[in-house]
Amino acid sequence: MRGSQKGDEPEALQAWKACQDAACIEPRYPDLRGAEKRATRHALFIEQTGQCVYCGRGIELEPGSDRHHIEHFRPRGRNYRHLELAYRNLFLSCGPKREDGGTQPTCGNKKDSWFDESCHVEPSPEGDCQQRFEFASGGGILGDGSPEADRMITILNLNHRELVAERMALIEELDEELNEGLPYCDLIESFLHVSQNGSRVSFANVAVQYLRRQHAVVHRAVPPDNAVS
Repeated sequence: MRGSQKGDEPEALQAWKACQDAACIEPRYPDLRGAEKRATRHALFIEQTGQCVYCGRGIELEPGSDRHHIEHFRPRGRNYRHLELAYRNLFLSCGPKREDGGTQPTCGNKKDSWFDESCHVEPSPEGDCQQRFEFASGGGILGDGSPEADRMITILNLNHRELVAERMALIEELDEELNEGLPYCDLIESFLHVSQNGSRVSFANVAVQYLRRQHAVVHRAVPPDNAVS
């Protein structure tokens, strides 16, 4: 899971909820439309640097796109109705559609209305979430051995063959660049770079974690200068 560092609720969303309350109308997520919904979506995009909160795949905010959606981590059901407009519960996920028009088989679309209060990993804060997972050289994602991490991998279908193939291709490309002698710090910096529209490249979280782990392995393997030969 990529996770997300949550920021402040967008002013447009705050103002809309206040207007609904002033008109004695209960604010409901299905009524959130137009500029207020676009502002909410954009704020989530910036927080997540344009990547899906679950897999890290790049997201584009093109008008009319159905290849991403606002995700309610705790679903909009009876038990969590009070959180359907709570900004801390909102994230941006890839799907529900793929480029070929098919249904997205991973992430928020796969999760649907699932939630288990006793067995899950919170997407926020981002750092805590990412520490619970790592990526293998073959493109698979592994949990930290806890039932919570394993459950999230299964529920979100994060080891779907498409995701594994995309991550493996990225890791193979990174290995080639490292073998060519490109410095770790330069490669990491390139994946941490945020473009003018506020996004990083697709699966930047995978690349950064893999590069940092490989860098640590290399440094552990190199003996100190004063080691006895």
